[in-house]
Amino acid sequence: MKLKTAFISSQVALLISFIVVLTCGAIIYQKVANHYRITQSLTDFKQVLSDTVNLQQEFSLDKDEQMLEWSKEQFDDYSQLHFALFKQVADIKIAARLLTQIQEAMRQFEQNLNKQIAIQKQLGFNEDQGIRGSFRKSIHAIQAVSQKINDQTLEITILELRRREKDYLLRWDKKYLELHKQTLVQIKVYLQTHNSELKTQLIDNLKDYDYNFTQYTALLDTMGQSSTLGVAGKNKVLSQVINERFTNLSLLLNERAKDASNQVLFITFSVTFVFLTFSLLSSFLINRRIGYGLFKLNAFISSICQSDTFSMRSNIRGDDEVTDLAKNIDNLLAHIEELINRLSLAQKRLIEDAKMASLGTMVKGFAHELNKPLGIAITSESHLRDQVEQLKHSFNQGTLQKNTLEQMILDAENCLSLMESNLNRSANLINNFKQVASHQEYDELVEFNVETFLNNLFDSLKHELDKYDVNVSVEATNGLVIKSYLGAFNQIFTILIVNSLRHGSEPNKTLNINIVAKMVGATLHFRYMDDGAGVKESLLDKIFEPFVTTKRAKGGTGLGLSIVYNLVTQRLKGEIEFQSIEGEGVCIYLHFDEVDYNLKFDEQ
Repeated sequence: MKLKTAFISSQVALLISFIVVLTCGAIIYQKVANHYRITQSLTDFKQVLSDTVNLQQEFSLDKDEQMLEWSKEQFDDYSQLHFALFKQVADIKIAARLLTQIQEAMRQFEQNLNKQIAIQKQLGFNEDQGIRGSFRKSIHAIQAVSQKINDQTLEITILELRRREKDYLLRWDKKYLELHKQTLVQIKVYLQTHNSELKTQLIDNLKDYDYNFTQYTALLDTMGQSSTLGVAGKNKVLSQVINERFTNLSLLLNERAKDASNQVLFITFSVTFVFLTFSLLSSFLINRRIGYGLFKLNAFISSICQSDTFSMRSNIRGDDEVTDLAKNIDNLLAHIEELINRLSLAQKRLIEDAKMASLGTMVKGFAHELNKPLGIAITSESHLRDQVEQLKHSFNQGTLQKNTLEQMILDAENCLSLMESNLNRSANLINNFKQVASHQEYDELVEFNVETFLNNLFDSLKHELDKYDVNVSVEATNGLVIKSYLGAFNQIFTILIVNSLRHGSEPNKTLNINIVAKMVGATLHFRYMDDGAGVKESLLDKIFEPFVTTKRAKGGTGLGLSIVYNLVTQRLKGEIEFQSIEGEGVCIYLHFDEVDYNLKFDEQ
């Protein structure tokens, strides 16, 4: 499979995983938000439910006339929150059923509470209202009559009756009610025997008191004398039922929200796990293939760099982009190999052309230099021949004189001396030329004295030097002999000297050329300097590139320094540095490591 296809599939899987996570996250957020809303509604409902149920306790503690109004407002609030919560959980059958049951219990609770309020309204919200006010009014009338007739027995009995009444109403103990009834019977018996004209009024008042008090206690029993009795007891049971159902409702909603969240999380995890596993597996296979291919290509390129050959091939097989890359690298290597072959051929041609050019320059200079001593020798020979002819003529005529013979002998000696010195100079020139020309053509490893080589080179270029106002100097370690390619060094310094003459010389200014050669350790250092026109800064970065010249209009080819660079770095395995400031000349450093050298001194 193509790496691109696998990569796209992996990215699609990651995208799907991301979308699934976002979608499930949105669902979870919606679930959580919905649960939060339900929880908030549940909290509000719990609060209003608690406040509504607490109405029973509040009514039991404080029987206020406004309780009916308060309860109505409270039940209205409850109904609103119940309706809102029911709408939120209507799709949950059990929750809706629990809310319905709570509503039914609350409806019964409300009826019971309203019934208690109605009973309390009959009983009276204070001592002067309702049935309580009636029996209190009757007993107070009896007390007033007893005081009026000054009947202390009746008055004491009435006080006893009032005490039993209060004991029962405060303690809700049946024994006090029985004592109350017994006291009431005693009063009735006593009034039957009473002789006062107010007897009938007292008996009527006592009947009213008995009737109202009996009705009062009956209604209290109906309403509930304590929180566990009567209608109040029913509401207590209902409040417990309501609280239990609300607790169940709360637990149900929380469990359902938890289950829903867990379900969504499980689905999210499962789907994400599947797609992430696919994505990771694809990524692993892609990385493995790319890594293996890159490692192999890296090793292949390293072997190319170490072997310094471009004929090797990667041999990576497959049907993906790594294989395509390997094939492209192989094609590039083949192209580079072809270019290198072309460049090698071109370089060889350039070097041969440079050799021939420098050899032609040397031949021209040699011919020019050889012409002088040979001309002097020929002139001396011609003069000597004329003198011999004169000597023969005087000898044949018999007119030869001693002083004439002596003068002729002196001239002959001078001519022979001139001929000998100039012929020797010609022989030296021929030997130097043969040596340089031979090494330039065949360029084999030979031993040569560096200082002598440089001096001979300047001598061979004397015909060029004579055309310019130039001073040359050589500073070399005395007796320094190296074993290297003499022809290459001859080409290098010939090109450098000719470049200085043709590009560095300026009108009305003497050009100074200085070459320094010395050994530092096992490294041979050359410093070539001139104080000519120098090179523009814009050309320094490309000075060794082929065909870079400022004299193209005057026949310059721009190949000189390129040939020098190739000879130094490839033929001689050295390094070259070029420095120049325009108007102040050039300075070129040549460094050759691990040179086979020794010091040889001429014996005196």
